[in-house]
Amino acid sequence: MRLNKLTRQFLEYLEVERGRAKRTIENYDFYLGRFLNWAEENKVRSIADITQDKIHEYRLWLNRLKDQAGQELKKNTQNYHLIALRAWLKYLAKRDIRA
Repeated sequence: MRLNKLTRQFLEYLEVERGRAKRTIENYDFYLGRFLNWAEENKVRSIADITQDKIHEYRLWLNRLKDQAGQELKKNTQNYHLIALRAWLKYLAKRDIRA
């Protein structure tokens, strides 16, 4: 199943089943969208391709990423990205989605 579709399902789950605020869902959409863009550039095509090494590469990329003002992302901002990614991966694991 495509990563974009799985992400959309996760965001709908947050809205309907978890009752998360609209702004929270928008933030998760942004953070996961950034991960999916990175994943596409780094040949991560399926859940099976998301390894511990790939997560490490993503964290390193986030740490080196510059914002619009040319500043590195703050640690808090980097952590928000990782919180969203962790929640998405937990969602997939609970549903036994591996492909």
